Amino acid sequence: MITGAAQADCALLVVNATSGEFETGFDMGGQTREHTLLIRSLGVSQLVVAINKMDTVNWSQQRFLEIANKLSTFLRQAGFREGDVSFIPCSGLNGVNLVKPVTDIPEFSWYTKTPLITEIENFRPPVRLVQKPLRMCVQDIFKGQGSFSVAGRMEAGDIQNGDKVLVMPCGESAAVKGILIDELPEKIGFAGDYITLQLIGVDIQKVYVGCVLCDPSNPIPVVSRFRARLVIFNIELPLTKGSPVIYHSQSMNEPAHITKLISQLHKNTGEVLKSKPRCLTKNSTAVVEITLARPHCVELYKDFKDLGRFMLRSEGHTIAAGVVIEFCQAKM
Repeated sequence: MITGAAQADCALLVVNATSGEFETGFDMGGQTREHTLLIRSLGVSQLVVAINKMDTVNWSQQRFLEIANKLSTFLRQAGFREGDVSFIPCSGLNGVNLVKPVTDIPEFSWYTKTPLITEIENFRPPVRLVQKPLRMCVQDIFKGQGSFSVAGRMEAGDIQNGDKVLVMPCGESAAVKGILIDELPEKIGFAGDYITLQLIGVDIQKVYVGCVLCDPSNPIPVVSRFRARLVIFNIELPLTKGSPVIYHSQSMNEPAHITKLISQLHKNTGEVLKSKPRCLTKNSTAVVEITLARPHCVELYKDFKDLGRFMLRSEGHTIAAGVVIEFCQAKM
């Protein structure tokens, strides 16, 4: 879920209109809330909510508005703007209101807006960081004869056949022998493309999921300790100094510890409410220092937003989202 959401430009949230089913997913502990917080924390700002299985409630406008109103309030609190969210009633099993407007169901005559596919096509294209230095996160590795390939999303820059790249954090150089986009050979790839690169000149043992290919003249920083601004989710136990967590960024996850609680912030203004708090409780915002078990590729949020975001998980639950604001050591 985290790896997929980190690559997304927009999202489609499908909820069940059946009586009791929506409540099960939306109430505390349900995945509707967690998945929505995840995608917003990872930078997704455009969302279409498909309220599915409307046929099970006889196309009830009252049920549609009940679900839409509950979700609207929650989505605003999660950080979505009202103009970036739309709600579409539909039935996937019957194919109703997916591609064409509905004209033959009297009980559904109250809905006069666009079908689901039209809303998806109306998503605004994001701005790509083509002018910035090359950054590509490795999400998969394929072995071949005499060479191997890596697949991942181009976060910034561009790449061509024959280009030299630097594999971080190992610091090994490699050359690009071939490029595939959508399984078709290409000569060049740009930021935003999901791309497969055939590499030569580097040992496959040095490359693993979570590595970053970058411009040799402008490598990505490799650090093990940094300061971050955290938003704490609905956790049961407070976070304290020394709390163990699992750090997730792009396709990489790594054991980590919260080594310092620097300040607690006002949720809306960012004003410092308390310096050196003893613990962080649910729904709070804070600046903390995090130490990873081993050095990894990390960017400042102000320089590369997608590479400066991360999630913290513990015991199978997402407990916080954060952005990197400062390195606490010299960059490697």
